[in-house]
Amino acid sequence: MRWLHILGLAALAVLWIPDAAYAWGPGMHILVGTELLGALALLPAAVAEILRRYPLDFLYGSIAADITFAKKYAPVGRHSHHWHVGEELYDEADSDATRACALGYLCHLAGDTIAHNYFLPRRLLTSANTQAIGHSYWEHRMDIHLGQAYLRAAFHLITDFDHLHNDRLLDRVLDRTVFSFRTNRRIFRGMIRLADHDTWQAMFDRMLDYSRWDVDDDEVAKWVRYTFDFACDYLIDRKDSVPAELDPTGERALSKAKMLNREYGVRKTQRQEEFARLADEWFPLPAELPGWWEKRLAAEGMWVDLVHLKAHLIRPRERRLGRRSKGGAGQAEEEESGAEREG
Repeated sequence: MRWLHILGLAALAVLWIPDAAYAWGPGMHILVGTELLGALALLPAAVAEILRRYPLDFLYGSIAADITFAKKYAPVGRHSHHWHVGEELYDEADSDATRACALGYLCHLAGDTIAHNYFLPRRLLTSANTQAIGHSYWEHRMDIHLGQAYLRAAFHLITDFDHLHNDRLLDRVLDRTVFSFRTNRRIFRGMIRLADHDTWQAMFDRMLDYSRWDVDDDEVAKWVRYTFDFACDYLIDRKDSVPAELDPTGERALSKAKMLNREYGVRKTQRQEEFARLADEWFPLPAELPGWWEKRLAAEGMWVDLVHLKAHLIRPRERRLGRRSKGGAGQAEEEESGAEREG
């Protein structure tokens, strides 16, 4: 019954901890991470080799960046989603496995610059007339649209593999908030389980049945493309990249969106077209990057098997054109040797 206790703690976190909601959910981060593993030729050789050898650690880092809750209670300048904290993780890593985790963490921050500075502010504003529509709704709405396979992959990634070496790095670098790292970790795992739990899915499906707010295929594809481009750009140019100029927390953008929401949301007769105009005015879409998303199909990499994650996470990648890649990365070396379970 211990896992039920953890799920309950996670549910309370969603309701009562102000920043418990993710920026992008674990599904989006797993999708972007697996696509990056499938396009290693786009990345600097040293980075690509680390990810080729330690793909599990990289994917774990890409979702474990949300392991800290009540982030605003961290000491000044030590918010877990600040760039210098992510770079400190990389500097403190003492093995290629933990460096892979840190690179995943940094990709997560790059992706969050899109979610927090563009997607969420625009959505919070365009749904201003609906008080109940907030962070958690839009983030989970995107994950559901991407498909259950990515949430299920996140679930198996954290429950069926040993990440103690990465957790030690995170514990060493990330500052305590109102919770210890151990408690944060339990809540985090519980929230991943909750997102993949049938009861939670049924509850959210009921909510969707009564909601007029949706995201269509074209919009989802747009945000996936932007997120991949920003994550790839950061791995290539790091501090000189486009996302490095943005705040992963999106504090100013989200505050502005909430202010506009309060100002215009009370006007029940406000037309939706006006909200869309304000979103374009205050939160214009980012300029396109050099087409990393389109270039990924021609890049050598690894094929990530989400369906059979527990048995074979990484296999030699097969090209989407139906032919096996030549000269691509071979079978990944997996250092994971045990399953660390908390339920």
